[in-house]
This record gives sequence, C-alpha cells and structure tokens, in this order.
Amino acid sequence: MNDLPMVVKYRPVPIKKLLRKMKDEVSIALDMAFYSLVYEDKDVAQEVEKIDVDVDNDFNLLALQLMVAARDPEDAEKLLPALRLGMSMDLATEAASDMATTVLKGYKVPKVVKAALEITEEIYVKLVVGEKLVGIKVKELKERYGLIDVIVLRRGGVMIVNPPEEVELELGDVIVIRGDREDVKKLMKDIDMELVVPEEKFTEKEKEVAFRIALLKNMTEIAFDLAVYSMLYQDPRAAEEVLEIESFMDEESAKLEMEIIKNTAESQEIYTSTVLVRSLEKMTDAATSMAQMALVENEVHPILKEVAEEGEERILVLQVVKECNMTVGQLEEMADGTALAIYLDGIWIPLPNASTELKKGMKVLLKVFNEEPEFPECIQVL
Repeated sequence: MNDLPMVVKYRPVPIKKLLRKMKDEVSIALDMAFYSLVYEDKDVAQEVEKIDVDVDNDFNLLALQLMVAARDPEDAEKLLPALRLGMSMDLATEAASDMATTVLKGYKVPKVVKAALEITEEIYVKLVVGEKLVGIKVKELKERYGLIDVIVLRRGGVMIVNPPEEVELELGDVIVIRGDREDVKKLMKDIDMELVVPEEKFTEKEKEVAFRIALLKNMTEIAFDLAVYSMLYQDPRAAEEVLEIESFMDEESAKLEMEIIKNTAESQEIYTSTVLVRSLEKMTDAATSMAQMALVENEVHPILKEVAEEGEERILVLQVVKECNMTVGQLEEMADGTALAIYLDGIWIPLPNASTELKKGMKVLLKVFNEEPEFPECIQVL
C-alpha cells in the first residue's frame, strides 16, 4: 500500500490515455503480485509497490483532468463513470500491493498458495534466456506459443515490467512468463527444459484449499475484465454478471478464510493466506463499484466512448438455450475468442477446458477480438 505523501501537479495528458495505462497496470500488478507470492520474489514484489505508487499518481492526475474537462454539471455527470473507473483501478492496485507487502516483510508463504499455481491452467514460470531464445522478440513468443505473456524481464540488473513487444531477448536475460499450461510446456520442450513447479508434496485437504484459492484468483480477473467492459459499453447484462460473481466471492472467501485458519498451524502462513484472499475480494469489490455505474441510466461521455471504440476486445454473455452438440473449444474457434468462464447449476467454472460440452442452460462469458460473430440458434447473446 502506498503511504507516501500525496503530491498532485497538473500536466495535460489525454484522459483516455490515462485510463488505458491504468488498466494495463492493474493487470500486470495482479500477475506480478501472485508470482511474487508463489516464488517469494522480493524484487518483483518491490515493482508491484512501484506500480501502486504510479497508479496513485495517475488517478490523481485523472481527477484533475476530469475537473478541467467538465464544462457544466451535466457534463460532470457524464464524466462520473470515468472517475469511478479510475478509483476502482486505484483500489485494485492497492490490493495487489497488499499481497506484495507480505513478501517484502519476509512472511512465510504457505504451501497451499504454491499448490494454487500447480493446479491452475494458467501458470507462472521464470526462465533464463539461453541460445535458443536469443534474438526472439517478446511478441514472437506469443505468436509461436499462443497464450504466453512476458510480464517481467530482468537484464543487467534492470527490471523491465511488461516489456514492449519489439524487445529482443538477449543471452542471460531472466524472464517471468504467464501462460496456459500446455503452451508453456511447449515452449519449455523447445528449449530443452522441463516445466518445474514447487516440489512440496500436498495433502488432499491442501489441494482442495489450493483449488479454491485458484478459483478465487481466476474469478477476480474475470470480474474485473467484465466490469471494465460493462462500464465502457454501458452493458447492464454484463454488470449483473459482475454482481453475481461478487456474491459468490463474498461467500466463498469467508468460508475459505475459516478453512485456512482451521487447517494452518503457523501464524505467518495464516496471515499471508488471508491477505491474499482479502486482496482478491477487494479487487472484486472494485469491479462491482464499476459495474454499478452500468446499471444506472447515465449517458456515456464521448471520452469513454472513444476508449471503448479503440478497444480491441469485447466480452459477450451467451446463453445456451437448447442442446448444441458443440464444445467450448469449437465455440472459441467459431467466434475467434476465448471462453473466460461458464456458469451452470449455480457453479462458476473459470477458464473451462476446450473439450467441455455446451449444455442447455449453460451461460458462457466469451471474450472476442473482432466483430460480434454469428452464433447458431442454440446460442443467444444476452
């Protein structure tokens, strides 16, 4: 958490540029905070703290820009969603900072947090660049291996957060990547390395708790993406989904905290685990704060419309209204998109397996990157 004295100085920066920058920083801060917990990496945790300070400054500047931009009370009302968006992103990076602070203080990270990495489909891996990766650009890793992002690059004692796509890897660089487990395995195989995850042996109870932590993390990311989308596009249906996720998170996080306290002996491990759970809940609360703006009839200011129009992705809420004889993977291929989560029988399943069959009554949150695709009659866009 940033406790430094607040210094605000106006400088002309486009509001939409600030909002896009803050959104990118929120995403990278969460990735880095979770990685720093799993690998107890104080250097990365320190960078999360720096991002928190940076987002604080960006939010203060955003508030000033909005004050200057508002021409009258009616215009100020239209800009209110932009202020709420900035506040929510500031709160989200504060939550990531809370997690990173436990690492900086040297508190012991419990095995269940490490196990959460081992069982989730999206994993974090640290690599030292050898000859087979030298000269490859950051963007080429994604082009070759699919869902892989370089979140941190260390070179010559300097840490580069979210390195530009055109940066070429050099011998001895240390990179932290986040990606789909199978895509990461493919990369590791090509460079003659094996995927190594924390080696502790976990009990069934620890695996269960770890699965629930991983579920909360995934649902937090989905809620945040969905909330930003609902606000920018004033989509009340998407906003309602965020509120449903928050209700699930509130109930599950309370149960999970009690389970952790009951089954953890060391006080430091209890503290670190509960900070993680509460930080994820705080981020979901921030998402809810944004989504609530989409449930109120409020004309969107042209600035926010520009942010939405320049965005490369949209999130669709789909309902399977009858049997489809189709899998999640086939839906993703048809729509050129990614299924963020499915909802069936009161249960949210984030990042569903491609082989999962679509069933009547199932709800699908689908991220698409082009024009809204056409769907068969068995699927409706809500």
